[in-house]
Amino acid sequence: MAERGSARWLEHDFAALEVGELARLVDRTSERELRHRLIGGVREIALREIFRRMPEYLRPARAEGFDAIVAWQITGAGGSGSGIDEFRIRVSDGACQVLTDHSEPPAISVRTDPATLLKIVTGNEDPVLAVLKQRLSVRGDLALAARLTKLFAVGPR
Repeated sequence: MAERGSARWLEHDFAALEVGELARLVDRTSERELRHRLIGGVREIALREIFRRMPEYLRPARAEGFDAIVAWQITGAGGSGSGIDEFRIRVSDGACQVLTDHSEPPAISVRTDPATLLKIVTGNEDPVLAVLKQRLSVRGDLALAARLTKLFAVGPR
């Protein structure tokens, strides 16, 4: 277990953490420490794992009638930290698929930093509050985007 305020756990096997334990560790880690640790290789591992798990947390019944590509633009990439990594998912027919082909335009684009994303997907930050705090921005079909927050089970189940 991590000490309060520390994010040393991010440097270990992130993929092996159960969602409940991950949520507790994120909650116990200070914002400053999360932002400091989520750079470089740790950032890449964390983002890859978040998006790998995303299809597991879709609530198929709530996704009924939802058909859209969502582009997730995560800031802080590259040596200078000014670049953006983009991950895309398609939610359709009650399923979520992580896309490797970015040829189709997204209906929704969500931009945020890795720490805010990690806090949202673990249930430690409300996405609406993140928008109000200007830590997350949404473009595109805002009606679909409003439904997006209810499609996924966030945090421990």
